[in-house]
Amino acid sequence: MPQSKILVDTNSYLRLAQTIRPLLFVPFGDNEYCLYILPELNDELANRRLNSKFPWVDEEEYLENRKSFPTVGRKQKRAILTNFDFIWDFVQTELPGPSRVDALYIAYALELGVPVVTDDQDMTELAKEFEVPVMPTLELLKIMHDSNHADLKKIKGIVEYWRAIGDCPANLHRDLKKFFPDF
Repeated sequence: MPQSKILVDTNSYLRLAQTIRPLLFVPFGDNEYCLYILPELNDELANRRLNSKFPWVDEEEYLENRKSFPTVGRKQKRAILTNFDFIWDFVQTELPGPSRVDALYIAYALELGVPVVTDDQDMTELAKEFEVPVMPTLELLKIMHDSNHADLKKIKGIVEYWRAIGDCPANLHRDLKKFFPDF
């Protein structure tokens, strides 16, 4: 069975990578879900501010896990770049907020026909504008739970950790009720 690729943006990666290890490039569930990042996420993580807030991203385990990216051919790469130009133009004229990397994630997802995991509200709005499927981190955790890739104890621990450090997804309470109503 072919993989069901899912792109994970920066905020979701940072919220999950320390707890679900390895997070990326590990198929799980009957649908062979497999999480990927784009190379540009590594560029973002090199940012001094992010690096000082999340020093663990430079540890070998995480660096190694972030070396696999979705494979794209030349024709797809051209289509992604065309998508990006159009999406970035839209961001600059109609929807300021998403970053260039956000727009690139949407361009990849559009060409590859895969969803993007993000809790970034601007990026979610951009994805919807281009009819790219988007899911919050808690929906990904629900898929992981349903696929026996993460148990409820681990998911509760992740949510408690987010609350403790003050880094909760924007719609945490709504999404908890929707995906984990027994929490």
